[in-house]
Amino acid sequence: MPTRNEVFRIADKLRAAGKRPSYRLVTEALPRGGSPRVVLKHLEAWREERAYKPKLEAKGLPEPLQERLVAFAEQTWRAAQDQAATVFQREREAAEEVRSIEAEDRECLLGQLKALQAEAGGLNALVAATRAEAEHLRARLEKVENQLGRFRAEEFWDRVMQEIFEILPPAGTMSAAEVLPELKARTLRGAALHKEPLTAATLRKKMDVRVTHGRYFEAHPEGRFGRRSA
Repeated sequence: MPTRNEVFRIADKLRAAGKRPSYRLVTEALPRGGSPRVVLKHLEAWREERAYKPKLEAKGLPEPLQERLVAFAEQTWRAAQDQAATVFQREREAAEEVRSIEAEDRECLLGQLKALQAEAGGLNALVAATRAEAEHLRARLEKVENQLGRFRAEEFWDRVMQEIFEILPPAGTMSAAEVLPELKARTLRGAALHKEPLTAATLRKKMDVRVTHGRYFEAHPEGRFGRRSA
């Protein structure tokens, strides 16, 4: 795009050479040419600043030639203005088209954004439902594991009671403290897995429960136990 200084410099050179600084001559002298609207704007500013009048510049020429030059200048000036107006209109229409396309693109992008937001909302709801279901399943699994743990513990302690029944003498009694050293090593290890220490107090409590339910043992004085008769 030509600058004001470039147009002024070329117009001054043309004037000094006795040539009329027309749009065509100025444009041809510009290294990269220029838009009619820009060149004419700078030329108009140059004419005002230099007080340039084509009719006065032609003084000294024959009158008919002066009139023809002035008429030609005016005709050229009007043609240049018309061309500039046409170019300006085309540029404005192109800008309007660009703005229209951008508006359509924005609408399209907004539509896509709303669709993505709706999809994200659905996914969030699905994630929330999945988490709730997972929590429900986790609670159920924990309940089942607890029940299974209690079942295994009861099964383990029932085996311990059977072992104690075999340890007790058929016609005698023993205390829980006397029974404890007689238990097998694997029984002691198994008690650790069930998170309940295998002590004399624990054995006495477990054996008391069996006495209450009429299984395996009979209670005797001084905390002693004997085999329950069939």
